[in-house]
Amino acid sequence: MIKNLFIIPFLLVVYSPLKATVHEILVWDGYMQFMPSNLTAVQLGDTIEWLPLDIPTMTHTITSTNIPIGATPFDQIWQAPLDTFFQYIPSKIGLYEYVCTPHISNGMIGSFTVEDTTLSITDNLFDIKPVIFPNPTNDYIQFSSEFINFKFFIYEFSGKVVLSGISSNNINISKLKSGIYYLYIAAPRPEKIKLIIK
Repeated sequence: MIKNLFIIPFLLVVYSPLKATVHEILVWDGYMQFMPSNLTAVQLGDTIEWLPLDIPTMTHTITSTNIPIGATPFDQIWQAPLDTFFQYIPSKIGLYEYVCTPHISNGMIGSFTVEDTTLSITDNLFDIKPVIFPNPTNDYIQFSSEFINFKFFIYEFSGKVVLSGISSNNINISKLKSGIYYLYIAAPRPEKIKLIIK
């Protein structure tokens, strides 16, 4: 009987469906970026973890600027060689925006969205428009209307700029090799997204 009392709690822990996820955001010192800069599908109880992509050579911060009412603000100083990661567990549903205070003018900003797990897809009343489409693609990209006429840069994963220009309805990317790239749009609220070229 006593043996069974120990087995039941153990099974509840092992088979519990409520497993929290750790979402990683890389701090890219070389190009002063958070990757990904826009993180979605975060659930309450999940952990956001910022990790260095490369060896930090300067001081950064991870500072909340706009968070849901009642959520705990954060302001983490990131300086080599002492800091290797920073973790935050969101407590409220909504959009969390943050910046690197010394490098906000360089576009070092990010956000993550915490969703309500009780809503189904059919309950979502918001129509989320993509920043670019199609994605994946192999010949061109088109920017959504609110991101037209801004400077853009397409980076290889190594950080090399392979294409830049002014965003428009039709940008030819057919000369780029297949692979994963990062697109940065220098809009009033900059966007950094993953671009997949087939």
